[in-house]
Formats: sequence, C-alpha cells, structure tokens
Amino acid sequence: MSNKLSCCLILVLLVTLMICARVDAVLQVHLEMENNLSDSAGTADDGTMVDGSLGTHGYVTGRIGQALELGNLSGDPGSTQNDYVSLDYVLADEGSVSFWFYTDAMYDYQTLFDNSVDANDWEMWIYSDARLRFRVQDTAIVTCNLNTKADDGTAEDEWFHIAVTWEKDGTNVNIQLFVNGELIEQNSGPWVAPGSQVYLGGGNSGNDAGTGLWDDFRIYDHPLAESEVKWLALRGLSFDPVELETDEGDSTSYEVVLDYPPAEVPTDDVLVTIIPNPSQYVSLNSQGTGQNITLTFESGSYDIPQTVQFQCIDDSEDNDNQIIELIHHTSSNDSDWNILTDQTLSLLIYDDDIGCGDWGYFPADLDRNCYVNLVDFSMFAQQWLTCTVPNGQDCLNLNKIKIVAHRGYSAIAPENTIASSNAARGFAHMVEFDVRPTSDGQLILMHDTTVDRTTDGTGTPPSMTFAQIRALDAGSWFSSEFTGELVPLMSEAILAVLPDMIPCIERKDGTAQQYYDILQALRIKYDVVIIAFNWSFLADLNALDPKLKLGALGSGTLNSSTIATIKASGADFIDWSHSGITATEVDLVHAEDMELFLWTINDSARMQELIDWGVDGITTDNPALLQELLESY
Repeated sequence: MSNKLSCCLILVLLVTLMICARVDAVLQVHLEMENNLSDSAGTADDGTMVDGSLGTHGYVTGRIGQALELGNLSGDPGSTQNDYVSLDYVLADEGSVSFWFYTDAMYDYQTLFDNSVDANDWEMWIYSDARLRFRVQDTAIVTCNLNTKADDGTAEDEWFHIAVTWEKDGTNVNIQLFVNGELIEQNSGPWVAPGSQVYLGGGNSGNDAGTGLWDDFRIYDHPLAESEVKWLALRGLSFDPVELETDEGDSTSYEVVLDYPPAEVPTDDVLVTIIPNPSQYVSLNSQGTGQNITLTFESGSYDIPQTVQFQCIDDSEDNDNQIIELIHHTSSNDSDWNILTDQTLSLLIYDDDIGCGDWGYFPADLDRNCYVNLVDFSMFAQQWLTCTVPNGQDCLNLNKIKIVAHRGYSAIAPENTIASSNAARGFAHMVEFDVRPTSDGQLILMHDTTVDRTTDGTGTPPSMTFAQIRALDAGSWFSSEFTGELVPLMSEAILAVLPDMIPCIERKDGTAQQYYDILQALRIKYDVVIIAFNWSFLADLNALDPKLKLGALGSGTLNSSTIATIKASGADFIDWSHSGITATEVDLVHAEDMELFLWTINDSARMQELIDWGVDGITTDNPALLQELLESY
C-alpha cells in the first residue's frame, strides 16, 4: 500500500471518528422521566430529587410516556418549599435546553428551570398572565405569551414544547426561544457564566417554585437549528407539499418522510397509518373509498420519502367545498416513535357543483357571475339601517373604551382575513385591517409589502393582479384549520364587519381617491374609520369629504406641537403606539379635545393601566382578554 493511500485512509478514519464523536456528544443530558430521573444520554448526569417541606412529586402519564409532576401540599403553588430537581451540570458556552411542560396553574413567578449562578440569571419562568420568559441576564430576554399558542386560547392545562438556545459571542450571548417548534423571539446581551447546577421547578433560593408536569428534558452542547426543534416538538413526520388542494374528481399526491436529527435514527420499523376524516370523499393508494392505508419505513430506508396518491370522489351534489383531515398515526417498537402525537395534513377539495351561496354571493367568484340580488341586498340593508346613528338603541355605546381587534382577532385566526374579522364578533367594537392596492387597482387586505409571510405565494401586491392574489391561500400558514382562506377585497372586509362592528381601515398604500371611490360606491363612507401613518393622505381624504372619520397613526413623542400638526391634517383622533405613553400624554390629548387610541397591547397589566388612565380605544390581538377586563372594571 502506498504512503499516499495510507494517509488518505487515516484521514478518512479521523474525520469519521470526529463526526461520530460530535453526533454522540450532541445530546448531553436526557431525562425521559420514565418513573425516574436517570440520564439516558450516556453521560450519567442523573437528576436528584430535592424534597421540600411542603412539596410533592410523582410520575404520571406524560407527553411521551411518563412525566414528572411537581406540586405543593399547602395550596400555594409558588411556595419555595416545593420539591425540585437538581442536576450537577455546567452549561457550555453554546447549547440548548428543550422539554415538554404541562401548565397546572398560572401564577407569579412559576419557575420552569434555573441555574445556581444567580437568582436573576439563567432562568425561565411564567407569569400569571401566561407570559413565558427566558433570560441569561436582564437585557438578554426572550418572551412568548402562551395563551397565543394554546389550542383554545388559554394556556392553563395544556402541554407546550419549549426550547431555548444560546451562543456566546465574545462578551455577549445570543439567545432564541421556541414554543411548539416555532421560533418566537431572539435577542442578545452581556454574557454571564453559568453555575455548576441546573434546577427544574425552582431551586435557586431567590426564585419561586414551579408546579406542573415536566417531560423529555434535554440539554445539548450546541444551538439547535429550527428544523431540529421542530422535530422534537412535532416528533417525526414531514410532508411535501405541506398543504393540499384539488378539484372534486381529480387526483393528486404528497410525500411522507420520517424527520429526525442525525443522532436520532429509528431503531426499528416505523409504521405510519393514514386515516382520512371524513372518509367518504377520498381513496388512498387505489384502496377502497374511505379505507386507511399503512406506510412502512424500514432499516436502510428510514430517510426515503413514500408517496401517497389519492383520488377525490366526484358526485353531482352541492356539498360545498370539503376539508379532509389526513390523520397520520405512527407506531413502532422504537419507543421514541411509538408514542408520537398524531399529525394532520389538510386537503381542500373544491366542489364542482357549488352554487352561489345563500346570499347569491361566493367569495372566490372570479368571473363575477354570482351577484347579490335585490332581495338579498334588502335583507342586508334592513340589518344595517338599525345602526346608522352612533349611540343609537341597537348600536355600540361609543362612550366606552373601544376594543379594536388588530387585523381581526389575529390571536386565533389568520390576520387580515374574513375569518379573523368574523372571529372578532362579540368581542370587539372595531375591526382594524391593512389595505394595499394591486397592479390592477383593486384594494386588498395585506399588511406586509409582500404576500410571502401570510400566503403561500411570493411577490408584492403592486406587481400582482387581483386574480393572482385571489388564487393564493391566506390561511394555512396560520393553521390547517384555515386552509383555503382567501385574501379579501377591502369592500368584502367592510361588508363582513358591518353592521355590528365598525371597520377600521388602515391605509398602507394607495391614493385617497382610490379609497374614497370605493367607500362612496358602497354608500358607507360615514360608517367606517380610516387611519394612516401618512398624514398627507389624511389631509387629501379630508379635502374630498370633511365628514369622514380619520385617525392619525404614529409613535414616539406626543406633545402639543405634534397634536397641532395632526389636527391640521383633518384627523379626528390620534392612534398612537402605547410604548412610552403615560397618563400625562392621555390628559394632554384630551385637553386638546381629541380622542387617543393606543396600539398594540396584549398584556393584561398594561391594558388595565391604560383603562385606568381613561384612553379612548385599545388595539389588541386578543379582544376577548380586553373585553373581560372592561366587563370587570
């Protein structure tokens, strides 16, 4: 054997050993909570239960097998006398912590994990209003309101997958927070060296204890990528494409693949059973209509995608468009893959027998052959005319603080859609939505300068026709429940909000004449509110019709000079960022005989403060929370 060949083989062997060592070393600590605190990562960093005088602990059914439950006998969940877990482990200069947590109760300040370095460093906790926070120190903080990630809008009594990453960068540290596989926030600040112990459920003498369930606790020696966090949170399957739609009678397909980091290869066959619900509309892989199918992933081909072909049944009935949930149930002798949560892929089937709807109108009516007829319009007009005078018998009491739903009820439905506007009904006085023109002059709802974030398309509204934008899916990015939601016209959004809520139109782009012409044609120009950051646009609208209700958007310093400039534009009220606003500014605006609305507030404590100061309107992603505060005020 030549020296050159020998050197190459040695080099390949060394590289292979380095890669293997890195993969094996990635997961440093793994507490599976299977009736013990043993570390299954192979580094023997077992946890130790520290018994508090009032604390309780035990093992119950968890998110993955068993989970550790920590509680308190006295009924004070935050007592510092709770039980907690101690780990003799020093966190590295870069790394990640991930785990599942079940929220038994909300209180200030529920500690999920912390570190022995200091009570205010290297800790994660939850406030009573469901804000989850992690910090390395006071300026490097990341936050998520768990209510916005809960299935029913309330974080209590729900499982969450939580992960944080950190990476030392000179004298600073960069941190990230993930909840349920989604990157929520990232930040940076001064580096603080960690201590020699990690605690679960409290432990540092300066922190309140935690109660609830902990499961699948992991410490890594590197910052996890978003794909790795998603695997830990979603546990194992990915689909291509991630959203499906087809016409009745047609067929289409998608691929299923096992998704795992390099160190987490399955140890046995993985079976994926696909269950259509409802079942009568599709046939999978040429099986009988409505029958389940099972895919088998075997050793040597775990990472090879498998194709699912489905045929949509055609009929002659108007059943409306159907959303089919393709439920994927995973089973295996490998325990990590046997207890995964079922994953669902939504299929939207367009009914080719659909009519124009009860009101003679169908939102996706691109050829405009379904117009509202005179009888239908009379029904709408009769409802609308019950509320033509503010403070009328059947109208909202406008003397109270107005609840403005930000882009609709955007905490529970995709922003700037008819769905989010409808979701605000019963909670909000006003529904705010953002408007931009298309290349062919149509005014549509869109906050960003591109359609990329809130649809399945790419491009900018000024470069796209309305028909192109109308073909996009504006709901599935938020949840599969909203697959097929359309980008509305401004006119459609207005009619969806009236008569029981007030449309609050935020102009992002377009001329005053474009907006005015549509409002004039709809004959509702005095029943809407128009707001804009561009005060010259407001002045142009005011010149067209001084009776229009206009609001000046802004942020930063709010003083007499600024208010005078706003008044000169013809604006009737001020709609300002709440950051930095105090009771002094509220009183100043009122002294100038103007109303003050503030945006965008989702924190209950800040809402209560603004209510106490007597602001006129509050814009929020969570109108139900604000309504609850106002009802108890």
